[in-house]
Amino acid sequence: MQPHPAFKLIGLALLTACSAGFEGMPESDGGAPEASLGDGAADAGDAAAAPDAPKVDAAPPEPDIDAIPWEVGPTVGYGVSRKDTQNPLGSNAVIAYAGYQIDLPAAEAWVTALYRASLRARGVRYVWAVQGPNQPEYLNQEIGNSKIAATLVPLVSASTKFVLALGHSSGSFVAHELLAQLSGGLDPQDVTANRVVYFDLDGGQSGLTAPAVARLKRAYFVASQDVATGTYSPNASTMKSLGATYAGAGGYWENDASASGCNSGATWCVHMTLVTTKPHDSATADGLLDYGDFVGRPVSHGYVDAKAAEAGLLP
Repeated sequence: MQPHPAFKLIGLALLTACSAGFEGMPESDGGAPEASLGDGAADAGDAAAAPDAPKVDAAPPEPDIDAIPWEVGPTVGYGVSRKDTQNPLGSNAVIAYAGYQIDLPAAEAWVTALYRASLRARGVRYVWAVQGPNQPEYLNQEIGNSKIAATLVPLVSASTKFVLALGHSSGSFVAHELLAQLSGGLDPQDVTANRVVYFDLDGGQSGLTAPAVARLKRAYFVASQDVATGTYSPNASTMKSLGATYAGAGGYWENDASASGCNSGATWCVHMTLVTTKPHDSATADGLLDYGDFVGRPVSHGYVDAKAAEAGLLP
C-alpha cells in the first residue's frame, strides 16, 4: 500500500528538522551522536521491546457446536435442550420443534445440522431443540414451553434481529403453544414482538391464533412437492389454506423435492424432505433416521434461504 501524500510531507519535514538539530553535535567514538531525542523516548523503546511487557490476549476461538454440551433438566423444560453456541456473528435464536415421537437426541441432531448448514452464518447464537409430542395432536401438552419462554425473553435485546421458530409436522402444534404463550403474557414487555419468524413445516393449524400471528415478524406455511411424480406432502392442503389466511404475514411456500428419491405417491417420504433432502426410506417416513442422520443427505434449509431477505434472517 502506498502512503498518503500528506504523510510523505510530514516525514520530510521531520527529517529536515532532525538533521538541523544534529548538525555540529559532537560524536562518540562509535561515530553516533551522543545526544538523543530524550531519555523518555529511549526508555519507552526499551519497555516496548522488553520480553516481559504485558500482552493483550487475543479473543478465544469459537468452540465447535458439538463441543458445547446441551443443557437439560427442570429449568430447561421437559423434552427440551438448549445451548449457547457462542457464535460471534450475532445474538439471534432458533427453536426447532420435531414431529411426533421424535426423541430429543434426534431433534438435537436436526437443529445442529441446520446450524452448521445455514443458521450460524445468519447470526444464530442461542439454540433450542424440542422433542416431538407423545400424541400426534399434542393433546397432552407435556413439553416445557413455558421454560423456553422464561429463558428466551431475557436473552432478547436490541441486538437480536430475529427469533426463528420451526415446527415440523406435529411439532407445529407445540410451536403454536409457545407463540400463544408469548402473546398471552409470558413476554410482558413484548420484547419478542415483531422478532419471531415462524415456519410451519407441513404441520397443522390447531393452536395457532390470529393474535399470535399478528405479533410475529413473519409466518410461512411450507409444503413439499416431488414435481417429478406430482406427489405432495400429506399436509399440503392445510399449508395452502393457512398461507392464504395469513398471506399478509408471509403466506405459503412450496419446497421442490424432485431430487429426494421418493417413490411416486409416497406422501410421507415427501413429508420428510422438509427435514432432509434425501429421506432414508423412499416409500415412507423413517423419522429417527431422517432427523438424526445427515451423512450424505444434506439437511433441508431451502425454505430459510428462500425467505431470508424478506424475513430479515441476516446476521
